[in-house]
Amino acid sequence: MSEYLVSRIEAVPERITLHRTTEITALHGDRHLEQVTWTNRATGEEQTRRVAGIFLMLGAAPNTEWLNRAVALDDKGFVRTGTSAVSDDPASSHALSQPLATSCAGIFAVGDVRSGSIKRVASAVGEGSIVVASVHQALAVL
Repeated sequence: MSEYLVSRIEAVPERITLHRTTEITALHGDRHLEQVTWTNRATGEEQTRRVAGIFLMLGAAPNTEWLNRAVALDDKGFVRTGTSAVSDDPASSHALSQPLATSCAGIFAVGDVRSGSIKRVASAVGEGSIVVASVHQALAVL
């Protein structure tokens, strides 16, 4: 989570409680959320509290290790796309005309894993719909 967001959340402690290094382990309720159980990963302490709502932030840390550097990544591990994916290798020049193309022809990245994305679900959905035409073009040349 960005420090500016943490600071804004901490500025309203009477309305929002931030639980760092915790993992939600259970949600409770019949027709709506009534309680949440979480575990502090540092201490192992488990707590269950009455909660009317939760906000989960996912995607802040990319899960790109499995790529084994097959595509260009930025210094935080997010996948470079478009002009930022172009390297000295002429094979990566295809990315100049395709904003969601990676440094490897025929491989595209959308959503939170993409370097420079705004980390919003609506944007990821939009990027996914946009890249469909590029995928069709890439498959046509195979």
